Amino acid sequence: MGEIIFHIFLLVVMGAFYKQSLDINTARMTDPIGPAGFPKTIIYVAVILIVISLISNIKNYKANKPKEKEKIKELDPGFLALLGIIVFFVLAVNYIGFWFGGIIIISSTMWILNQRKISKLVIITLVGSLVFTFVFGKILSIPLPRGYGIFETISYYIY
Repeated sequence: MGEIIFHIFLLVVMGAFYKQSLDINTARMTDPIGPAGFPKTIIYVAVILIVISLISNIKNYKANKPKEKEKIKELDPGFLALLGIIVFFVLAVNYIGFWFGGIIIISSTMWILNQRKISKLVIITLVGSLVFTFVFGKILSIPLPRGYGIFETISYYIY
């Protein structure tokens, strides 16, 4: 049932995007399609594909109608813990910096996913955090949050 609701939500979002595409100024364009033609075409294709998928999901739902209430698998403690770690990372990354946030999210995720060998956990956490920081900060030149205070000072030594 969740897939059907999600498809309907996507159709509403596509409708909002289509409404926005009607506001694209085409007054001085000599091209008959104009600058709004490409977004509208993409929206048409997306709506057609969403409707096809929605019909398929409705058929599957009717064929496999659940007979009894099933327990929602997404609400197990491991999932909630991972969700909490991600929320913590998003809220704390500006204060503690990307590198330290990476250490926290990688090590916490590995611990929740039952990695109990400390040596492996430490090595993967440090190497993973350094690789992500190096790739995004240096190679791709994406400005990463450095944090405040001591976190900022240490991050300048790292990248």
